[in-house]
Amino acid sequence: MRYTRNAQEKSWLRWAVILLLVMAMPSDVFGQWGFGADAGSADTASKDTGVVAGGGDGGWGMDGGGSGAEEPVIKRAPYVRFVPPYDSMREIIFYENIIEDEMCENCGADSLYWRAKKYLVQRLGKEGYKKMVIEDKVAERIVLKVTTPMICRYGQYNKKQEGVLEYRLTLRFKDSRYKYQFGNFVHVEAEEGLSTKISRTYHEHYMRLKKGFQFTDRYLLAADFEVNEVVTGLKKTLQQPYQPDEDDW
Repeated sequence: MRYTRNAQEKSWLRWAVILLLVMAMPSDVFGQWGFGADAGSADTASKDTGVVAGGGDGGWGMDGGGSGAEEPVIKRAPYVRFVPPYDSMREIIFYENIIEDEMCENCGADSLYWRAKKYLVQRLGKEGYKKMVIEDKVAERIVLKVTTPMICRYGQYNKKQEGVLEYRLTLRFKDSRYKYQFGNFVHVEAEEGLSTKISRTYHEHYMRLKKGFQFTDRYLLAADFEVNEVVTGLKKTLQQPYQPDEDDW
C-alpha cells in the first residue's frame, strides 16, 4: 500500500512537470506538436494573408518571377517631320539671308565677288562651274544652276547617293555685305525598269506629302545639308582676305 501511494505521487508529479513545461513553451511550438490547433491555424492564416498582401505569386509563382514587377514599357517618340524654309507667296522652298560686316576691311563688292567665285570654283570644279553659270556679272552677282550628288544620310556615319540634286544659287554683292538665295530644288533620279527613264521631282512635292513622308524627308534633309555646307564655306572664305591665283589677271 505504501509503495502504491509513492508510485501515484511520482506519476502526478511527472504530469505536473510536463504540464508546466507545455505551458512555458512558445505558442508556435503548439502548432508543430499538434497542441493548440486554433493558434496554429491562426498563425498559418496570418502567413497566408502576408503572402497575398505581398503581391501575387511572389518568388514561388508558376512563371518563375522573383519580384513580380512588370517590365518597363519603352515608348517610341513620335516622328517629327522636317520643314524647310518656305515662301508662301511664291509657294516654293526658299533659303535667303543677308550677311553684313561693316567693320570688315577690304570687303568691297568686287573683293567679295572674287572670293566667293574662288570658293565656288574650288567646290564645283572649274569646268563644272562654267557649265552651271547662268549669270556672272563682276562685283554684282553670280547665278548658278548647281548639279550635285544627292547624298542622303542614315545615321551619323552611313550615307548613300540617291540620284542627283539640282538647285538655283544666287549671290548678290555690295560693299561689306552679300545676299545668298537658294531655290528651285529638284530631285533627279533614274527610274527602275526595262527602259531607262529619268524622273524629276520638285521638293515642294515631298513637303506636301500626307503619307510616306518618313521616307521622302531624307531628300529635303539632304538639300538642307547642302545649303548649310555652302553657306558655311562662303562665310569662312569671305572673312579671309582675297589672294588671287596666278591665272586671275
